Amino acid sequence: MIARLQQALRDYSALDWRVWMLAAIRAVNTGGLSLVLVFMGIYLVTERGLSMTAYGLIALAAHTGQSWTQGFAGLLSDRVGRRPVMIAALVIRSGVIAILGALILADAPIWILAVIIVVSSSLRGAFEPVAYALVADVVKPSERVVAFGLQRMGTNAGWAIGPALGGALIAQTSYGAVFFFAAPALLVSALLCLLLAEPERGETVDAGPRTSVVGALRAAFADRDAAVFLFGAFLFAFCHVQLFATLSVYAKATLEMSHAEVGQGYMVNGVLVLLLQLPAVALITHLTNRVALVVGSVLYIASFLAFGHAAALFGIIVAVTILTIGEVILAPAQQAVVAELSDPDKYGRAFGVMGTVQTLGVAISPLVGGIAFDLLGENGVAMWSTLALAPALMLAAFAWFARRMRSKLLS
Repeated sequence: MIARLQQALRDYSALDWRVWMLAAIRAVNTGGLSLVLVFMGIYLVTERGLSMTAYGLIALAAHTGQSWTQGFAGLLSDRVGRRPVMIAALVIRSGVIAILGALILADAPIWILAVIIVVSSSLRGAFEPVAYALVADVVKPSERVVAFGLQRMGTNAGWAIGPALGGALIAQTSYGAVFFFAAPALLVSALLCLLLAEPERGETVDAGPRTSVVGALRAAFADRDAAVFLFGAFLFAFCHVQLFATLSVYAKATLEMSHAEVGQGYMVNGVLVLLLQLPAVALITHLTNRVALVVGSVLYIASFLAFGHAAALFGIIVAVTILTIGEVILAPAQQAVVAELSDPDKYGRAFGVMGTVQTLGVAISPLVGGIAFDLLGENGVAMWSTLALAPALMLAAFAWFARRMRSKLLS
């Protein structure tokens, strides 16, 4: 294992500088957004009187918009380049975040807030798949797990700081005012994107006849193995968003935790990803991507069951720790599999399809979690055991996919 850790360190040092820059951009972007967005459900449910089911419907609309823009942005970036798409998304979203903060300060009607939330979420979809495609453009196949693991570390560096700082700021000022700390972070991210060198024309090419998002999805799901993998990816997104959309409200309303304690729970997730991603990369290399998908799924089941038995902050931290170990194993393995199965000339399309499918999982997650909370929120064991059916299905999907891929390799 020591030898694998040393090799992982060497692999990190050999990565293209743009991979490191994108990780830094993700850290700044996520840090700014997580100052406020993790507390959106708490604000709407506990301060504006919205039910969790109604909040889930707003999230469903928001992430459905994001799902469509993921596919569109991925296809667009194959034609016009990665950098202009990412910069435009970050700059426009910065303004949208500032507007959302102003509307919250003005106690704007819920329907207006919902519209702006949908616009903000849709703009996120124009950044994520393009950034992943750029990573795939510039790394060797042997570097994929390391490179995508580094992206996860960048994202969670933001999560390590943002929610805890956001909780502290909300304790000192109003929730709406904190949005004005978040918006500049997106502008800084856009400025950092200006420093990125666009991949060579041979690396990012016009991917043949124009394809619609629907056409790209149909082509992907025509392959049974790819369809099962994408179903597992959909469930991963569904499960992971429960950590943010459902857990924050459950911790506040049922366990009566403070904003600061909720932020501390998310800080644990961010810090642990930074600490565990390197050994996780070494473990994935040892297990193979396919087995890593199965192991990570088992850990998600265990974490959901642990959430149900948590009675206070310590129990939440234990459950978050289990989930985070699953996250650092599952997430980079999934991205590496996408690159492995894709045409190198169409990485934008491939990661756009992946993003579209995963964001549908993100879209449905708050609604299902909200219904579970409204019906079973007072009984944590029943609520989280019911939600644990999702990672159990994810385990089944990834186990089937792993077996199929192993059979292909041996045939």
